[in-house]
Amino acid sequence: MKINAELVKKLRADKQWSQEQLAIACGLNLRTIQRLENTANASIESVRALAAVFVVDASVLILNTETSQLEAPHPLRVIKDCFVQFADFSGTASRYQYGWFLVFVLLVSALAEIISPTLRQFVTVLILLPFLAVGSRRLNDAGQSVWWQLMYLVPFGVVVVWYFMVQPAKLTAPDSATRSS
Repeated sequence: MKINAELVKKLRADKQWSQEQLAIACGLNLRTIQRLENTANASIESVRALAAVFVVDASVLILNTETSQLEAPHPLRVIKDCFVQFADFSGTASRYQYGWFLVFVLLVSALAEIISPTLRQFVTVLILLPFLAVGSRRLNDAGQSVWWQLMYLVPFGVVVVWYFMVQPAKLTAPDSATRSS
C-alpha cells in the first residue's frame, strides 16, 4: 500500500532520529525504512509499527484513503510477493501471508505428487527457500526465534512450528530512553 513518505520523514525528523534509530524503534529492518521513505510502499505491518512508534493512527500514514486498513491483498499477490522476497529472512510476514503461501505449497506439492513423485521432489526444491523465508518472517513477526523451523525435522514438530506461526504479531514499542531522544 502507498503511504505518505513525506509525513514519515517529517515525523522522524521531529524526533531527530536517523533512519537506523527509527528502524530499531519500530523493530523493522533499516532497508525497510529506506524503502518506505523512498518508494512510499509499505506493508500493513510496517504501517502499524510506524504508527505505534509515532503514536499516531495508522490511517494517517496511509496515502490512499480508499484502501481500508483491514483490507488484505489478493492471495495470488501474496504468493507472488513470497517468491519475490525469497531471500528476505529478516522482515515480517502476517498470518494471512504465511497462511496463503502454506496453502499454495501444500496444493502444488500434492498436485506434483499426483503427477509424478520426481516432479514433487523438483517442486519441493524450488519452493523450499521461499517457504523458509516466509516462515522466518512470520516467526519474526510473532516475536519468536526463526530456529523453531528446525522442528520441521522432528516427527510431529510441525505442530510446534504451526503453534508459533499462528501467534499474533508482536509490535515492538520503543523503550523510554528511545522516546526521549
